[in-house]
Amino acid sequence: MNTDFDGRLKWRSRHLISEARRRGRTGLLFQVGLRDPPLSMSPKWCLVSVAEGGRYLCGVDRTSFRKVRFIALSPGPYSLHLEVIRSRARRSTRVQREVVLCQRDILLVTCDPVQPNVFYRRGPAMDTWSAQILQQH
Repeated sequence: MNTDFDGRLKWRSRHLISEARRRGRTGLLFQVGLRDPPLSMSPKWCLVSVAEGGRYLCGVDRTSFRKVRFIALSPGPYSLHLEVIRSRARRSTRVQREVVLCQRDILLVTCDPVQPNVFYRRGPAMDTWSAQILQQH
């Protein structure tokens, strides 16, 4: 599983980061690069989700209206479970990350999952995850 982040943030991600910083919030910003159309007839669906300590925080699939989410979290240590669940279980992937958030930190988690049924733009060869802490200056 690749963990590189190419630095490209969606407009909504930039907006949510600036809003969280303005309000002094701590939390997780989750951005998913799904290119599968919402009304796709393909049975090859996937769900990209984040959980913490057995508690589901959020998930994005092709029917989700927003592909970028902000989840408010209190400062402290977290054990995050990041996963891409597919219709075929053997192609699902899971990653675990340990992070410690300080006051006003924003954890940026991005995922660009493999989408073999998308013919108009080639997806990555493997799920690409990135997790980095954006600290308040």
